[in-house]
Amino acid sequence: MTDTPTILIYAKYHIQPGDVEAFRDVALRMAHAARLRDGCVFLDVTEEVGPAGTFRLIEAWRDQAALSAHLSTPDFQSVFEEAGKLGIIDRQADAYSISGRATLDMPS
Repeated sequence: MTDTPTILIYAKYHIQPGDVEAFRDVALRMAHAARLRDGCVFLDVTEEVGPAGTFRLIEAWRDQAALSAHLSTPDFQSVFEEAGKLGIIDRQADAYSISGRATLDMPS
């Protein structure tokens, strides 16, 4: 990790069965583009094991300016619009502020 994040976002999406493949594609494309942006510390897309259709996106950003820049890019807007046309049954997203970083002293 090259940047210490100040923002952590945890999002969960539940997708209709017929749109799982399309949502997976959209989420992975968005994540790949985001990882290349200045200020993206990480962005992971995971899919729950079991019945298809539940995805979790976990991302960390250096600061609000980096996140805002990502959200305003034409490619993000396009992917967001594309995802909005899919059968999203439910979604929830939470943003967390991180105030600092400390190294943990771990026993050997």
